Amino acid sequence: QLAGTLAAPGFAIGTARWLRVADIAVPVDGQGPGVEAARLDSALAAVRDRLSAEDGTHAGATIRAAHIAFLDDPELRKAADRDVGAGRDAGHAWRQATRAQAEVLRSLGDARLAERADDLLDLERQVLRELTGAADDALAFAPGTILLADDLLPSQVMALDPACVVGLVVERGGPTSHVAILAATMGLPALVAVGAPLNEVADGATLILDADNGVLHVAPDDATLAEARTRMERRAADRAAALAQAAEHCVTADGVRIEAFANLGSVEDAVVAMANGAEGSGLLRTEFLFLERDTAPDAAEQAALYGNIAATLEGRPLIVRLLDVGGDKPASYLPIAPEENPALGLRGIRVALAMPDILEAQLRGILSVQPVGQCRIMVPMVASVDEITAVRAVVDRLRVEMDITERVEVGIMVETPAAAVTSATLAAHADFLSIGTNDLTQYALAMDRGNPAVAGGVDGLHPAVLQLIAHTTDGAKRHGRWVGVCGGLASDRLAVPLLIGLGITELSASPRFVPELKALVRRLDTAACHRLALRALAASSPREVRAMAREFCQELAA
Repeated sequence: QLAGTLAAPGFAIGTARWLRVADIAVPVDGQGPGVEAARLDSALAAVRDRLSAEDGTHAGATIRAAHIAFLDDPELRKAADRDVGAGRDAGHAWRQATRAQAEVLRSLGDARLAERADDLLDLERQVLRELTGAADDALAFAPGTILLADDLLPSQVMALDPACVVGLVVERGGPTSHVAILAATMGLPALVAVGAPLNEVADGATLILDADNGVLHVAPDDATLAEARTRMERRAADRAAALAQAAEHCVTADGVRIEAFANLGSVEDAVVAMANGAEGSGLLRTEFLFLERDTAPDAAEQAALYGNIAATLEGRPLIVRLLDVGGDKPASYLPIAPEENPALGLRGIRVALAMPDILEAQLRGILSVQPVGQCRIMVPMVASVDEITAVRAVVDRLRVEMDITERVEVGIMVETPAAAVTSATLAAHADFLSIGTNDLTQYALAMDRGNPAVAGGVDGLHPAVLQLIAHTTDGAKRHGRWVGVCGGLASDRLAVPLLIGLGITELSASPRFVPELKALVRRLDTAACHRLALRALAASSPREVRAMAREFCQELAA
């Protein structure tokens, strides 16, 4: 079996099929600068028009908007025009420009910026197809295909038929890439960062893809295959039963109320969350409003969008995370200089406090939503008390200016070890704490989750991460504050009993996972979860913790 990093959850049985795509051949020298400049203009316009005309999922639309922004990047075009002016073929010039910029993104030392380089290479291929008339990549596969690739481009994933392709396994890639987002949206289990051993898997091999546990079983024996088929049938039946009860409240077997929320990034996500029984949203990502545009959205535009999502939730809580850009999510109109280590630089609340106009417009937008109080404010990447008190001071000033008498909750995300360690101090100033387990894990373990060399060790169930979560809940209790989890662990079946055992009372998961989350919580006894958590805190490795949790869940299902 091979190990990889979870990019999209799920379990699948299928047949290995490799996607191997050769570079599109282009000549070096062109037919003259005038001819080649016109050819490049025409190809860019054709790709832009096609991207603008396509519809589909919200995730797909967001990715197409990112691609259009790259097409309109003046630096990229300037680099291509230089080569065209020197007599080069338009395709050669475009390839040189995109690859140079992709190399810059990869060299910045940040996993998510490196993943944006994949978007550039995707655009390279789309434009070269226009210039050369090359056929689209052959992406028709037989039913039951588990697709293997050294890497995948977002446009390739969007072209797949989920009725035929049942899972994705990628040698490189990262868990926060556009490919990972698309796979989760399409319901395709996906593993990334499997590494060179994936190349040993032959076309036609039978595979069991257990993305939840980060494992790919290659050519399993008959007994393992039969067990996997039984597991798939049981999962399908469990999913149907959970969906039938999705509207019921989320309460443990011993009567403890756990809020089952959903992470959102759009109105469409809110519709899906409601259909799956979400009791609110523990994380509204607001970056999609700010990226891939030339100017920041004003307060009115933000208020309209937040209001639409709040209305879709029909009065349920909506926790709005303040803008989390910088580092891995740059915006062209925000003057953030290139940084040697963007993950440790100007990002999260540091950006907003450095640019008070951006912060004030966003807070006005949130505070404008009716009824006041349905939207709660969450501050990302907090590392000190000064950051939460600075935001609260602006909120209080705006409440006076806007004649708002109702109290508006302001909470923090616990993503830095500093916030976890000083949770008791922070909880004196925050109304709630929500743990972003993805970043907390990365920072606690000093491991880049997008780096294949170490990604296998980036596990949120590492005892060190669990101890930081325990420290956070203990600190919050001293001030009577609740603690939630809105990171990846909230969608991890093995993690849920541990989180509840550590004192978490709100779990915000991917919208489609909410019914299964509720069904799992209803079978849990908090005292038993607490005993499991105490054992996990003393464990020596995440592998040992997962073994404990797996045994616990198997006994639960028996």
